[in-house]
Amino acid sequence: SKMTHNEDRKGWMKEGAIGLTVGVLYGTTSVMVGHPLDTIKTKMQAQKGFENTSMFRTLVTTVRTQGVIGLYRGCVPPLWGSGIYRSTQFAVFEAAYTYCDQYPLLKKEIPGTFGLQPRVLLAGVCGST
Repeated sequence: SKMTHNEDRKGWMKEGAIGLTVGVLYGTTSVMVGHPLDTIKTKMQAQKGFENTSMFRTLVTTVRTQGVIGLYRGCVPPLWGSGIYRSTQFAVFEAAYTYCDQYPLLKKEIPGTFGLQPRVLLAGVCGST
C-alpha cells in the first residue's frame, strides 16, 4: 500500500499552525499518560521504603498515602518541555512538507520504497533537528 499524506494542503504556514496544535496535544498527552509510570519507577529505584516492592504495591501505596495527585508530582516541567518540543517538531515538519509541494521533483516516489517521497525525508530532517 502507498503512503498517504496527499490531501489538499492549504499553505505551509497554516499547515505549520495545525502541526503546532497537534504537537502540543501529543506532547502533553504523552506526559499525562507516562508520568505516573515514571513516578512509580523512580520511587522503586530511589525512594526509601520502595526498594523491594512491586510496581503494583508502589502504585497502591502512593495513591493511598498521597492520592492520585502523588502520581503527578513534578509533572509541570516535563509537561511544558514535551509540549513545546513536540509542537515545534510537528509544526516544522508540516511547514516543510507543504512548502515542498511547489517542487514536483520532491513529490516523485523513490523507487522501491512503497511510495516514499523525497519531501517526506526532507521534512523529516527539518523537523528532527
